[in-house]
Amino acid sequence: MPSFTVTAAGQRVNLGISGAAQASFTVTNTSTQTLKGRMLTRPSDPAKPEWFSVVGESVRDFAPNAAEQVVVQLSVPQTAPPGAYSFRLDAVSEVDPDEDFTEGPSVAFDVVEQAPPKKKFPWVPWWILAIIGAVVLAIIIGVVIWLLVRDGGSEATVVTSGTGTLRGTWLWDADAGAEVNTGPPADMWWEQQTAVLRRMTPRNNATLVNLGVVDFDAVDADQLSKLTYTATPIPGNADASNQLVNGDVFAVHSTDGNFAKFKVLTYGYNLGIQWVTYRISG
Repeated sequence: MPSFTVTAAGQRVNLGISGAAQASFTVTNTSTQTLKGRMLTRPSDPAKPEWFSVVGESVRDFAPNAAEQVVVQLSVPQTAPPGAYSFRLDAVSEVDPDEDFTEGPSVAFDVVEQAPPKKKFPWVPWWILAIIGAVVLAIIIGVVIWLLVRDGGSEATVVTSGTGTLRGTWLWDADAGAEVNTGPPADMWWEQQTAVLRRMTPRNNATLVNLGVVDFDAVDADQLSKLTYTATPIPGNADASNQLVNGDVFAVHSTDGNFAKFKVLTYGYNLGIQWVTYRISG
């Protein structure tokens, strides 16, 4: 029997004008022992995973027969096609995620096409428009000059890029853009602890940060240089807790001081990956 039950406060939520809403759930530990449970949002097609997030900690400690209120934040972009959508909240035991999990009830919501209001452009004398145009042009010129002459400017160059395969138990050198099977100069290790437990582990003073399923091409060198990197491994377990899903993007601050972005193309014992490594100078 599953250790958790999941109930929803309602079967439907209404999106606000901005596409935001919250759905409340009650997750109960029905067992007689203290358990650590992970809350996972599960959208139904064609809803997108990035529309949903658990407010607060997604992994929580549950006392015996204790209940937790879990709130899911919906952030649906205004570009989403109109239609009926749904999602659910699942509770997974961290002790036995493959066998001990509970699927919550579906919660529905509608995306309605928003007709843009018709606006009449007010009549403005030409000389006011001319003044506004001159001021805007002066501001643009000033910004361009400031960007050209400011101190501390930096320049990013691509060290290596491409697609490839990182095999289970092997290591990767982000600076060389190559798989290696020994320690230095490896930056990360596709560690296989068991048949299920897997993780991407930093090596040799390299650090990592997981960005989730985001636009890989939109992540540039400047953004990579401003992220907060840590020595904490990224979970890649072959179960519901896996963060290295297809489309996931994570970043590496390498042992040589470079910055790299990686995209998971295919998840498995062997990872299909795409990467770009940048050197930032100046």
